[in-house]
Amino acid sequence: MPAMRSIDLSRVLRALAALPGASGVEGRARQEALDLIERDALVQPAFSYRILPVRELRGETIDLGDATLRVAELAAESGELTAVAAATCTLGGALEARVTALFRAHRPLLAVALDAVGNELLFRVADRTFARIRREARRQELETGAELHPGDSGIALDQQSTLLALAGAEPNTIALTAHGMLAPVKSLSFLATLGRNLSGRSSRRCDHCPSKDRCRILAHRTQ
Repeated sequence: MPAMRSIDLSRVLRALAALPGASGVEGRARQEALDLIERDALVQPAFSYRILPVRELRGETIDLGDATLRVAELAAESGELTAVAAATCTLGGALEARVTALFRAHRPLLAVALDAVGNELLFRVADRTFARIRREARRQELETGAELHPGDSGIALDQQSTLLALAGAEPNTIALTAHGMLAPVKSLSFLATLGRNLSGRSSRRCDHCPSKDRCRILAHRTQ
């Protein structure tokens, strides 16, 4: 089982600080949030993933040998699905605790800014994880297909626990709540398909989001 691997936080924070953003009060709150994260070590970004060969695809069920996953989006897959990558990412729990403390201290503007920066950081970690998966897939002469998240239309939330286990997530780093949500809150998991001539090869996490046209994170995720 692979260990959770860390990411260079200072590099990611520099990239976020360089992005054009809000001015005035909101801009100052965002900068203060970035400074807080670095000064107080509020995030411990980490990720884990494993690439697993597909034994058989039966409708929406992927047989991985030791486990199976139900992925509705793959029922119509016409390409050659040879493997999947199960992945998890987290920022740790310190940031969400600080957001709660700021709200209790009646500092909502900074709390909201800190939470928003946390979302940006989490998506950056996820993008870097996906990039590593893509590089490894290329070494195996495979293309990366759809990126699917439990709770979205492609994969049900009840597959979350199986996905965490397949990704090699450490229970003391990422856990599942009784309601099927991840803890810490600033965590996510996803499944990426690998193979040849995959029909969903351009599908990414933001494709079906109703807010994507006005999303600040999406506008700069390639920077």
